[in-house]
Amino acid sequence: MSTESIGTQPRPSVSAFLALSLDGFIAGEGGDLDWLAPFSGDSPQETGYSALMASADVLLMGRNTFDVVRAFPDWPYGDKPVVVLTHRPAEPGANLSFRQGELGQVLGELWQEGVRHLYLDGGELVRQGLQAGLVDELTLFWVPVTLGRGVPLFAGALPGRLSPVSSTVLPSGLVRVIYSPAP
Repeated sequence: MSTESIGTQPRPSVSAFLALSLDGFIAGEGGDLDWLAPFSGDSPQETGYSALMASADVLLMGRNTFDVVRAFPDWPYGDKPVVVLTHRPAEPGANLSFRQGELGQVLGELWQEGVRHLYLDGGELVRQGLQAGLVDELTLFWVPVTLGRGVPLFAGALPGRLSPVSSTVLPSGLVRVIYSPAP
């Protein structure tokens, strides 16, 4: 993974990993994720999730994503350190911390703390990262459904374009496309 800089400040390499409908939504109305259930049969090895989690030092997510995930029956990140970017008060826990600030600033702080590869999660943070040119690798799982409404991934224009690096059709019917920012 290559080291990037924010101005003159180094930052970790940033990977994002999201599923979205054919019409560009990462969640349905009210944050609904039930539409993903019929496509959940692919293993973490097949999707590349296991490799991402093994290579990332930290997972950085937005508060809305954290609120959804903490309601799951099981915490899906094991002992991977998770940092939540939020302005709302919260209690830290084992392998869980909360930060405030701009995404670029937080990436710089994490670099100073030794983070070299970061998994960025949550629609708003990924959108911010893409718009600021801070995402080095974007893995999208195109789900063969249309939702019509919900939480869009691409709200607003991106400053550049994304180049597909690879694509794979998974057994469930999902199409995984890995993108990198175009030079």
